[in-house]
Amino acid sequence: MKEGFYFYRNKVYYGCYDEKQVSGQGNIAIMKPEYIETNHPIHEGDWAVRLWENHSLLEAEEADLQAMLLKMRSFMNITWNQEVDFAPVEERLNLPLPKELKLIYTAIQNQKEYFAAAEHFLPLDEIYVEQEILVFFKKKRTPVAGYDTTSGRLAQYYKKEWHIEKSSFCCYQFCISRMLTMALENRPVYKTGRCKGKFVTTLNIEKELEPFCNGQYHLLSELNGYGIGVIYSTEKLIAWIRSNGFYGDIHAGAMEEAHLEALSSHLGGNITWKQKDAAKEMIKE
Repeated sequence: MKEGFYFYRNKVYYGCYDEKQVSGQGNIAIMKPEYIETNHPIHEGDWAVRLWENHSLLEAEEADLQAMLLKMRSFMNITWNQEVDFAPVEERLNLPLPKELKLIYTAIQNQKEYFAAAEHFLPLDEIYVEQEILVFFKKKRTPVAGYDTTSGRLAQYYKKEWHIEKSSFCCYQFCISRMLTMALENRPVYKTGRCKGKFVTTLNIEKELEPFCNGQYHLLSELNGYGIGVIYSTEKLIAWIRSNGFYGDIHAGAMEEAHLEALSSHLGGNITWKQKDAAKEMIKE
């Protein structure tokens, strides 16, 4: 680990990072003061590094993860600040659990919805290590995701192999995204739809959603996932919106149908819900 200046959410911080995960750098001298998030002395010629999207946890990200979990307990089934004994699993695995997984498991422990679905977190007593990957998430019996104990990065399993990509989510972002997906799909009313207009063409969906936030609707901006925007409401609605400049869609869950219709109206008609397949609904019944 190296200590120095780094970019996070387009702002400059100072702290520890893995120099093997550096993708580039930028001159701090050209940054406006409001984009400097550190009191560490800055000297002429100092540079801040940029990291791969999939990198080990930064101190600034740990603070954002804690802030997210605190917000999420207002609209999801998670527990804040409960006491969880990680000693047995750490002793069994003979290694310490990473900070982000401790925070995640502290929040979801004893909440069945995160462990009972086809895609699920593994209970603490079922987490295991293979090929230096700490496996914590599966689809049925097949591994999906793990934590690379060597680099601190997210590892994903596909085509019967573990892959650690430079792009995509970090480990904590993967965990939060799956928690949100599970929560919204478990709402009494769940819908998917397509985005229209600026919600499709924008290259920054969070910025496009900001004007729609008020006392009722809020943006979970700490997730900081490229092309992802998450809106939640005081009525426990959750909406996951994706946009890449060419295509945009939405997955949303709510306590009542009216809450989803109200969201669509509030977003200026930029959402078109997909119609349910009547035949599939009859089969379900």
